[in-house]
Amino acid sequence: MGILIGVFCVAVFMDWQYYRIPNACVLTGGAAGLIMASRFYAAAGFLEAVGMAAVIFLAFYPFYLMGALGAGDVKLFMMMGCYGPYMGTGGLIHYLLVTMGIAAAVSLAKMIVYPESRERLFYLMRYLRKAAMTGAVDAYQVDRAQRRCVVRLSIPAFLSLILMCAGVYA
Repeated sequence: MGILIGVFCVAVFMDWQYYRIPNACVLTGGAAGLIMASRFYAAAGFLEAVGMAAVIFLAFYPFYLMGALGAGDVKLFMMMGCYGPYMGTGGLIHYLLVTMGIAAAVSLAKMIVYPESRERLFYLMRYLRKAAMTGAVDAYQVDRAQRRCVVRLSIPAFLSLILMCAGVYA
């Protein structure tokens, strides 16, 4: 898990500074997970890790297409799927739920502190209402100038990993 924590430190730093998570960072962490899974669990562990990464991709890629997640967030979650044989399916799901819970708390705090975040929430509600009433789905407009409103999932994902490694949850 030391490699994973190191990769996450780099990913969080790059996301914080540049709003991007380098592919090399995620590929390094994913490759380490796949190598360890194949070494300790043979071919079955390797296939399980690849399968978990693929399921995570299929689950989260639509959210990327809608603009709800960044590509780096999806890649980080896929990287965690490569460590699936160690965590087990239940552990991986628990990790993702804790990550989303931390992200929700951060988002709520941002809505309390920043008026721009509340405006984004109201815009989203109007957008969803229009889509539900008319069935028409327009391009969701994201204002890149309001960077304070963005919740970067690399930080909640890292905090969730630290909590998991510390034994706060299994």
